[in-house]
Amino acid sequence: MANRAPTFSIQRIIFLAVSLVLCVQVGWWINVQIRESGRLLQARSEALNASLAEAWQMDSLHILAFIGASPDPSSRTGSIQGHFAILPSLEQRRAAIQKRFPQVVVVPSAITSDDLALLDGAAFLSLRPEPLIELRNQRWHSVFRAASEGAFMVVAVLSGFVLLYRKLAEELDLKLRQRNFTSAITHELKTPIASLRVWTETLFTRALSDEQRLRIRDLMEKDLARLNELVGNLLDVARAESGSLVLHVAPLELATWLRSVCESMDLRLEPGILGLQLEFTSEPLWVNADPKALGTVMENLLSNAFKYAAEPRQTTVTLDGDGDDALIVVSDLGHGIAPKDLPRVFHRFFRVGDEMTRQVTGTGLGLFLVKEIVTRHGGDVRASSRGLGLGSDFTVRLPRIPRPEDA
Repeated sequence: MANRAPTFSIQRIIFLAVSLVLCVQVGWWINVQIRESGRLLQARSEALNASLAEAWQMDSLHILAFIGASPDPSSRTGSIQGHFAILPSLEQRRAAIQKRFPQVVVVPSAITSDDLALLDGAAFLSLRPEPLIELRNQRWHSVFRAASEGAFMVVAVLSGFVLLYRKLAEELDLKLRQRNFTSAITHELKTPIASLRVWTETLFTRALSDEQRLRIRDLMEKDLARLNELVGNLLDVARAESGSLVLHVAPLELATWLRSVCESMDLRLEPGILGLQLEFTSEPLWVNADPKALGTVMENLLSNAFKYAAEPRQTTVTLDGDGDDALIVVSDLGHGIAPKDLPRVFHRFFRVGDEMTRQVTGTGLGLFLVKEIVTRHGGDVRASSRGLGLGSDFTVRLPRIPRPEDA
């Protein structure tokens, strides 16, 4: 996976750039909304002040209408005689002003410097504070709404980008793992096939003693067993993915069965090479399980303990009860697992490193198959590690059942 980091780095840079542009655009849009709401508030405030002047003008014209001049009919020279009419009361004028201009109030004395004195000086015209307060509240509500809409849009778009980024990252990771699997399966098939070809040519082209023929036969059987195991794992994975993996479950006493599987695997690899230590509880633990399928789980875990640890190996298999569950823990002192890789170790095709440079054989399907089988047993499997070079632990948790004769 040597080219994975640069590709992901480019994706992160693009994601950050798009996020920055989006935030700048949303910030600009919010700034425009604040500026426009300020202008609207100013325009409405000016309209209110204009209504104050219009109310004064209306009242003044109303007063002047009652003050008139008419010709004296007794005067032959046509002289004009002025006279004052009876003016409407202040209450009548206040009612007329407030009916026409609800935002204007008639007060006995000036409240602000913008208040206007009536033409006859009887009172002052002032603006009610409520309309101005309402205008300011409307402005801040519009600003808050714009900011909320902008923030929601940023969160929604960025969430979409994050989902797309994760999906693309998963797709890229899957493609890389599939490429690794192709390389791994090629190596896994070529090695035993090449070995079988060499032994076949040796058998038919050379004169060998009976002891040599038996030795070659044993080696060929190991290569055939390796091929058979590989093909079997591939078939099991295909069945698991298609949902056709059939389990033949029956009550199983774990201690006896687990001891047999571990000792058989130790003999198959090479007696004592695992540094196997068995730590079993004295309490009988029973589960409903398929012995063959569960044996595949243990074989894969022990095989990993063998492949990912240098000599002298120390592999511990622990069996214990935990309430309603039975726990099987396989611990080793091998290479360990990096924290960033722990969530993915059970993914299909996943293996750490590059297939072209990796020294450990494998296909990346073993732990995936372990997860599938344990899950189909109603259990759970988890991996943990103290860090690189400090080994790893695989914990299989299976639901317990009562002893069959007690059921």
